[in-house]
This record gives sequence, C-alpha cells and structure tokens, in this order.
Amino acid sequence: MSLFPESTLSVSELTALVKDVVEGAFPSVWVSAEISQFTRASSGHLYFTLKDADAQLSAVMWRGVALRLRFDPRPGTEVLARGRLTVYPPRGNYQLSVEELQPTGLGAAELALRQLKEKLSAKGYFRPERKRPLPQFPLRIGLVTSATGAAVRDVLDRFANRWPLAEVVLAATRVQGDGSAAEIAAAVTRFSSLHSSGRLPLDAILVARGGGSAEDLAAFNEEVVADAVFASAVPVVSAVGHEIDVSICDLVADHRAITPTAAVEAVTPDARELAAGLGEAYCRLHAAASIRLTRLRDRLDQVAGRPAFRRPLVRVRDLEQRLDDKAARLRTAVDRKLDKAKDRVSGVAGRLDSLSPLKVLDRGYSLTFRDGQLVRDAAGVSPGDTVTTRLARGQVVSTITATDPS
Repeated sequence: MSLFPESTLSVSELTALVKDVVEGAFPSVWVSAEISQFTRASSGHLYFTLKDADAQLSAVMWRGVALRLRFDPRPGTEVLARGRLTVYPPRGNYQLSVEELQPTGLGAAELALRQLKEKLSAKGYFRPERKRPLPQFPLRIGLVTSATGAAVRDVLDRFANRWPLAEVVLAATRVQGDGSAAEIAAAVTRFSSLHSSGRLPLDAILVARGGGSAEDLAAFNEEVVADAVFASAVPVVSAVGHEIDVSICDLVADHRAITPTAAVEAVTPDARELAAGLGEAYCRLHAAASIRLTRLRDRLDQVAGRPAFRRPLVRVRDLEQRLDDKAARLRTAVDRKLDKAKDRVSGVAGRLDSLSPLKVLDRGYSLTFRDGQLVRDAAGVSPGDTVTTRLARGQVVSTITATDPS
C-alpha cells in the first residue's frame, strides 16, 4: 500500500507528509560527526552542520538546551549528538534538533575547563606581572570558605598558632554544588568592596577548600569566581584542594598555596620565629654596643691622661707667654720699619726742595706771567700788556712799554 495518495499534492502538502514520516521514524537518534559552519544567533539558538567524510546534516540547538552546555561548540570539534529529525517546511529540508551534545575524546567538563582557561588567558587573567605581593605583617585577613568544613578549622588553628595578631573575618559560603560558585564570587567581591570603601581594611583575602574530587572542586573553575578574584582590590591567596589540584581560582589568584594551612604560612610570619629572631638581634646589638662603649671609654681615658687635660693652665700660660713674645717682636719690627720710612721721606723731601723753582728765585731770578701763563719769549707780550713778576719774596705787577725780541 502506498504511503502517499495518488492525487496531485501541493508542495506544502507533500512537505507535511514527509515531515510526519521523517519525524515519526526518527524521534531520537545518536549521530557521530564533526561540527562545521557554526553560528550562534542573537536569540541564543545554535545553528551548525554535522558532517563526516561523505555527508553532512543541518542541526539546530534551541536556546534552552544551549544554556545547559558545559563546553563551547566550535567548528572542528568531534561530537556525539542526540536529537530528533525534523523537517523545516519553509525550506523543505530536514535537520537534527539536538537535545544533547557531548565532545568525543574529552569529557564536556574537561573541554569546558580547557576552553575557559584559553579565554581567561587571552584576557590576561594569568599574567605573572599582575600578581601582587603579599603583606609582610597582616593585621586583618578575609577568609572565604565553608563554615562547617575541615578547612576553616585548620586555617583558624594555624592562624592562632602562627600569627595570633591577625584578625580573621569569615565569609561563610558553600564550596561545592549548584550556586556555590556564585556565593564564592559574591564573598570575594563583598570583601573587596568593604576594603575599597574603608569600612573593613584588609591585608589579604584567603579562598580555601579542602581536597575532593574534580566535581567537588568545580565551583573554583567557574568564570564568575575568576572574574571576582581578578577584580579584587585586595591580594587573593587561593588554597583549593591538594597539591595536584590546580583550579582556575589558583591560576588567577595573586598567590597559590597547595593547602589551606600552607596559605596561612604564605600570608603570615611565624610569631615564634620572629620573636626568636628579635631576641638574637637584641643580643647582637647589645654585644656590639658594649664593644663600642668599651672602645670609647678607652679612648676617653687616653685623652684625659694627656698633659693638657691634667694641667690645663700650664698650656694656657705657655701660650700667653708666646703671645707676649710675638707681640713685643712685632712692636720692635714696626718701630724699625717706621724709622726707615721716616728717613726715606726726609731724604726725598730734601731732594724735592733742592729742585723747587722757589730756590732759583732765592738766587735773584724771577718768573713773569701774562694772564696766568708763564712768559718765555719777549714776542709773547706786547706794549700795553699787564704782566706779573714773581720774585723770591712777593710779586710785581708791570705794564709793558716796549719789547726787544732779540
């Protein structure tokens, strides 16, 4: 018996018949293939192609299913897809409506973790140069962990024994299960906000959890936790699981400790070791000061034993006598210099006096001036001129009546 009527059908009618047959025959099917031509629509739906060496199949994953994916589908990823075949009437083609998608080779969780690491690394979350140093002597630590787990007891006991000066502020959160990642991130963000506002200054934030399976530690591999740790205004120490467990929280934190107690040791000094070191330093300082004082005392004794300190006035009187001797010699030298200077002045004065024009006048000579100018030639005056004649004693004023230039 034929599946289709023998009468003429419209395209819509034929497509509807095919849709009923295909979807009825393949309500659920597993397909092994490689993803290609992947598109994420703004609606949140995923459209891609499943292919092997000889054929390809269109596939769609609706938004509600896509939100539950543990990894990011990419072209080239080998997957197992479970879904039902459907026919899309407007185009007349069939497609696989995917309800479950698993990567082959890697588990979904492992692949999702690898992809998240790649994403955060590209954003610079793991760069060593952004890691901040831990405080040397912390006074207040924020602790993010479960209030009932073994980690909180180990951490508080280690703080009490190692560095009791520190105040530990606990932000109790779940550390595994649904919603635990959001609680951890919120606690870190809250501590950072309180620190930045000045309401609760912190020296460091310690995120801690004891050991467990990969599923138990999954909360510390969530992107929301990585974002909170990266954005923290306070240095973060991550101590999640055991030494072999390396979470994304460990990679983003400023310091990674292999256990919660190791985290306490990383962020605090040992008070007993510090006190012992201070005691040793005090002993060394005391010994050095004693040696220094002994040397200074010996030097003082040597200086005090000198004659200048035993009979200080003797030295003063010797100096006074030397001063008097030098003053007497200085006065004698000055007097001798003055006498020599007087003799030289007298000799020079005598020579100057002998060269004085006035001495020539004493011998009967005279000097004649006309209008203040010395007359040296008879041609320099004319009859009627008035001249003044300087004599050895006094002067004569005359009027020229005649001249003889010869």
